[in-house]
Amino acid sequence: MKISGNFIYLKKIKISDALFTYNLRQIKSNSLYLHNPPQNINDQKKWLTNNIKNKTSLDFIIWNISNNRKIGTIAFTNITKKHAEWGRWICNGNTIQNIESALTLLNYGFKKLKLKKIYSLTNVNNKKVVNFHSKSFAKYKGLIKSKFFINNKKVDAVNYEFDLIRLKRLKDKFKIMTQLTQ
Repeated sequence: MKISGNFIYLKKIKISDALFTYNLRQIKSNSLYLHNPPQNINDQKKWLTNNIKNKTSLDFIIWNISNNRKIGTIAFTNITKKHAEWGRWICNGNTIQNIESALTLLNYGFKKLKLKKIYSLTNVNNKKVVNFHSKSFAKYKGLIKSKFFINNKKVDAVNYEFDLIRLKRLKDKFKIMTQLTQ
């Protein structure tokens, strides 16, 4: 499965992506906000194998269209008929690629999966992603105390939610942004 944008495309994750995802999670600036990263490549392969079989999860690799290189990951988890959680978003592209990866996933969720709501739970300390959500027209749903256990500490989560109207606003903002940079 491949879902194309203008600057990136999403491709369903495979076991052969284990080394890429393992290395991505080992980068200190990424791992600060994540649940415990895998200890070795075999742990990552086991996790991927189990996750690919999970019917309530859909993980993608984010690819840079201009050079056909992997630049990140993004996923839906806890998928039901009406909603899903958007997460596992680690993107080392430029600003436009990062935003488009989110737009592409959200659009797929609403248009193809027919979801009504897509929410995210973000580590409160991940200021870059929390800031993105606060400026993205997502609806702030509140703070969930002690949601995560990261680096042996309980961490709060910030909950944001998208619907089709909020997605359209983000798409319009993105369209203007990309026109200004061309």
